[in-house]
Amino acid sequence: MLMKKKITIHKKNELIRGTDDYSIMAKRALNTVYWAYQRHPEAWKHDTAVIRFSTIRSMMNLDKDGGYVEIIKDALRELREPMELNNFYHPVMQQTYQWLSISFLDEAGFTKNSSGEWVVTVKISRIVAYMMQIERDKNFTKLELIPYLNNFKTKYAMKIYEYLKSFGAYSYIDIRQKHMMKLLALDEQSKYKYYSQLLVLVERQLKEIAKKSDLPEVKLIKSKTLSKEKIFKIIINPKSKKTVDAIKAKTELDNLIKRF
Repeated sequence: MLMKKKITIHKKNELIRGTDDYSIMAKRALNTVYWAYQRHPEAWKHDTAVIRFSTIRSMMNLDKDGGYVEIIKDALRELREPMELNNFYHPVMQQTYQWLSISFLDEAGFTKNSSGEWVVTVKISRIVAYMMQIERDKNFTKLELIPYLNNFKTKYAMKIYEYLKSFGAYSYIDIRQKHMMKLLALDEQSKYKYYSQLLVLVERQLKEIAKKSDLPEVKLIKSKTLSKEKIFKIIINPKSKKTVDAIKAKTELDNLIKRF
């Protein structure tokens, strides 16, 4: 079992700012795979990761859950489903894609290692494995899995937290209503298509983030309308002098999350 100390990953910003509909358990599994891959100095030579069952169970906060095997199976199955990246420079094709659909894992399975211990073995998709190699560039965000990220109770809190951390140098950021829906994988059939419902959802997640993470001052200070669309203005780091005004944020975020 893992000791409850700080465990860090460095996640590519394109992944953080992309869109997926993974459950909270799938997100925890994803971050655990990320950690298992990055902790080995020669991981860049491989596209696989091997994780002890006791480790992934602890990392996913399943120590007290007797049905953890099926939960882990379901989470890994989800990670073979697509996620969407926006304005992504493809290192193999050497061109920028406005939109790119990829999967996080190509394969996942359970087996025994040479010591007879059950382990989870995963094959990471080629493009994701490349993005995990932090020595290639600095376009990543440092995230603490324990004690912060893997303690969130909903997939929405985890997604918003990671996204805000990727803009951690800013005092605040403005996020348009459509962008927020895209980030949280909410479609036009969702009840959250209505601003009043989305506002309640976002405020609830920000309260959890402020309570459980290293962003204690995060909060929604106001919402406003820009070009007939609602804007969520979220404080991230009030001590920072770096800001993104609504007009600039609209341009930058349009490039990060483009709705097709």
